[in-house]
Amino acid sequence: MDYKILLIFIFFMIIISIQYTLNKILVELKEIRKTLIKIKSEEKINTRD
Repeated sequence: MDYKILLIFIFFMIIISIQYTLNKILVELKEIRKTLIKIKSEEKINTRD
């Protein structure tokens, strides 16, 4: 019985850590996207001049 509880706990810890990591990656991708959109808009402004 103890092993089942331990395995369930370990499983949840792994799932939570994966979720945390994926969330961090998502936040970084959003930052990169903002930066790229900003650069793209600046290029459009520069080509008009």
